[in-house]
Amino acid sequence: MNYNKEKISLEKENLQIKQELEAVKKKLAQYQYAAAGANEGLWDRDLITEEVFISPPWITMLGYDPEEFDEYFELWENLMHPEDKDFAVNALNEFIKGERTEYNIQFRLKHKEGHYIWVRSNAKLTVDKDGRPIRVSGSHRDITDKRRSDEIIKSSEEKYRNFFQNSLIGIMRVRKSDFEVIEINQKGLNILALPEKKRHMKMSDPFKDKEDVVKLLGQLIDKESIEEFEAKFERWDESETWVSISAIEVESNDTAYYDIIFRDISEFKENLIELQRLNFELDNFVYHASHDIRSPLRSLMGLIEILKTETRPAEIRKIIEMITGSINRLDKFVVDLLAMSRDNRMEEPDAVPINFMVEVNNSITNFHHVYTTKNIEIRTKIIQWYPFHSDLTKIRIILNNLISNSIKYRKNLEVDISYINIDIETSAEEARIIIEDNGEGIPQDKLEKIFDMFYRASESSEGSGLGMYIVKNVIKKLNAKLDVQSKEGEGTKFTINIPNRYKRES
Repeated sequence: MNYNKEKISLEKENLQIKQELEAVKKKLAQYQYAAAGANEGLWDRDLITEEVFISPPWITMLGYDPEEFDEYFELWENLMHPEDKDFAVNALNEFIKGERTEYNIQFRLKHKEGHYIWVRSNAKLTVDKDGRPIRVSGSHRDITDKRRSDEIIKSSEEKYRNFFQNSLIGIMRVRKSDFEVIEINQKGLNILALPEKKRHMKMSDPFKDKEDVVKLLGQLIDKESIEEFEAKFERWDESETWVSISAIEVESNDTAYYDIIFRDISEFKENLIELQRLNFELDNFVYHASHDIRSPLRSLMGLIEILKTETRPAEIRKIIEMITGSINRLDKFVVDLLAMSRDNRMEEPDAVPINFMVEVNNSITNFHHVYTTKNIEIRTKIIQWYPFHSDLTKIRIILNNLISNSIKYRKNLEVDISYINIDIETSAEEARIIIEDNGEGIPQDKLEKIFDMFYRASESSEGSGLGMYIVKNVIKKLNAKLDVQSKEGEGTKFTINIPNRYKRES
């Protein structure tokens, strides 16, 4: 009796399953006709009978005719790309077992012509009243073009991102509505000395002169783009730098932006200023050099004409002395010109040991024969306990010019007692040279000009006006530091700190 009941129950259950299967097939057939023209294939697998249904688009999207094969799953697995097969098959089995909550995956299938196409596969699971899986149905959609487009977009984005981050110029995107910096690359952060964590800022923040912001925005509004706009930026570390800015207005996702590129042109600006200075000095040099050469020559020509007619021996001797003085001045000027030229052209020589005691004594001795040293006291204090290496020629230029100036520009030779204090001390880092006198001194309004080419601070000067200019260039090439203090009528004090190259090169 129980057997019959179970048989009847099983038959009813099988009948219900068959009815459901027929209903599903009918729906699939209807869907098949609707999707026949679409790039999507349908499939259904009965998990009880292992009966499989696939729509023609599923087959034709792989380049086959529906009559060319019977076994869907054999075809499916055989055509699967080797790298995707395990993943795809396992994913479907896990979905059927309930180990995967949804089935929406991508994999590659081999086309009849030999290439692979990408498909997206979706599936839905049907279970009986006891929760047992009885059917799995789904679709395949050819997404090869989309994948290719996605890869092209991804590659383009990667190229853009690499260009953006690795660019040698600063790049930033600014929202037009509030001038908020949305993005800035690493070079931009470096130019602004901006910490990584301090990315949020307004476009106007780094501008030293806010009027430049107004000008920049004005030109952007008029032209929608701008090129090579120069402005000074104040960096995050409070230093300043010149930048050249180019910008264009763009729109993305209905939002307006300014795409801005900027590069550091401080070195260019410095070179431009230096070029302007050199041009000025060149013009100044040509003018003064021609004047300073012609002046003694004209004097010589005049004295020679007088000498031609002079017969008195005393006057002749006096004229000859004057001629000798003019020749000496001209010779000194030519020597200074040669020294300046040689210093400008000469490559950095090797550092040699410097004996300051010898060099100071030689310099003083040289000027004893040129200038009168009556009523002058020269005091030297040289402490050279540490070896000092540097450019000997440049050291001599500094000592000779400063000592000779202290001798030349002392006070009244007949009355005042003049002194020159020379204090030198060396260390592992540097040599400190102090040359101080109680001579005429330099007026404060002339102190900054004494290093200019052809400048003469004293009316009594008969020099070329090149000595201190040469000293300034020598100081610069030695990476030394110079400080000058002076008071008119009381004297002058020069302090020079010259790096010791002994430690670096030994």
